[in-house]
Amino acid sequence: MSDRPHVLFVDDEPRILGGLRRMLRAYRDRWDMSFAEGGEAALAAMREQPCDVIVSDYRMPGMDGAELLERVRNDYPGTARVILSGQTNEDNLLHIMVLAHEFLTKPSSPEQLVATLDRLIGVRTDAADFVESLPSPPSALVELVQALDAEDASPASVGEIIERDPAATAKVLHLVNSSAYTAGRTVSNVSQAVVLLGLHTVRGLVLMHDLIRTFDVGGELPAGWIDGLTRHSVETSRLARLLAEGQDWESHAFTAGLLHEVGQLVLASSRPAAFRLVLDSWHAAADGSVDLCPTEQAAFGVSHLDVGAKLLGRWGLPAPVIEAVSGPAGPDRPAAVDATWAVSLAHGAVEAELGPVCGRCHGAVPDDADALDPPARDVLSRWRERLRR
Repeated sequence: MSDRPHVLFVDDEPRILGGLRRMLRAYRDRWDMSFAEGGEAALAAMREQPCDVIVSDYRMPGMDGAELLERVRNDYPGTARVILSGQTNEDNLLHIMVLAHEFLTKPSSPEQLVATLDRLIGVRTDAADFVESLPSPPSALVELVQALDAEDASPASVGEIIERDPAATAKVLHLVNSSAYTAGRTVSNVSQAVVLLGLHTVRGLVLMHDLIRTFDVGGELPAGWIDGLTRHSVETSRLARLLAEGQDWESHAFTAGLLHEVGQLVLASSRPAAFRLVLDSWHAAADGSVDLCPTEQAAFGVSHLDVGAKLLGRWGLPAPVIEAVSGPAGPDRPAAVDATWAVSLAHGAVEAELGPVCGRCHGAVPDDADALDPPARDVLSRWRERLRR
């Protein structure tokens, strides 16, 4: 069996499959490719040889694309799922985005299809075994639904509430960055995402239980843990935006600040009992003053930084956001004042003020304040003063 990535294409029309085969002939040395006529044939093929990516039409007789991807999600959670279709409406699109990592419209150019496959194959990881539906604090969902139902609801008012919730932010940005909405562009501004999606779509997105579910504070994890992590993420995003003010990467810094701990939400919601033991062990060892990542690595074989970055990469968020989520500007990374720098600095400052949520894995504020330039020192001073008030 080849060690190359394996891509399975599914359509009920042989001529479509033939066209894909011809279009992608030049990439036979890059991937192994299989072609299946319909959902049942696709599942039979996957029983013989699981694939790294499945690309399916949506409207097919018998088993349609949604049912096929649901079966794949349940039986082969490590397989990336793509819908390639030209026949969808808004309700179908919401259903698709629950089940698919990417939605491409027919006809798709070779360049767009190849770029999508390369990106999804590039983020293959054990992190794919973790859930893709992230927890949200109950109060955030209640507030968001109330705002959406208000007579004066607007993209700005709804976006402001979504920005307080890392889980809702992640899923809204995931949906808006599908090619159906952005035509290849990337969006990291939540209010802009709400404008592109429309309030009706956002409301349906939020209310779909399979997509964003309420976090069970009475479960395995401490009741205050999700609130503390959410407050940390919100403050990091605010400080990162202040540090980036006026820069063309300001939106990236804000979004990455909000999502930089999203991997902890994934670990917690998929392995709550095991993650509780990880947190207990970490706090017992040094009261949270050391890096949480090695403890996660020992327990799961992956850290929350890896899980978060891989998940957002699979969802198609902008590269600067993913880079900032994946870790700090360390000694092996060229010094640069960018979103990664802003999030690393903001994370350290928030931990110093509010207490640790993961230790040192995102860097810290320099001990010598003179190591920062005057504008950054002024931003930190003003943020601390506001926080303490």
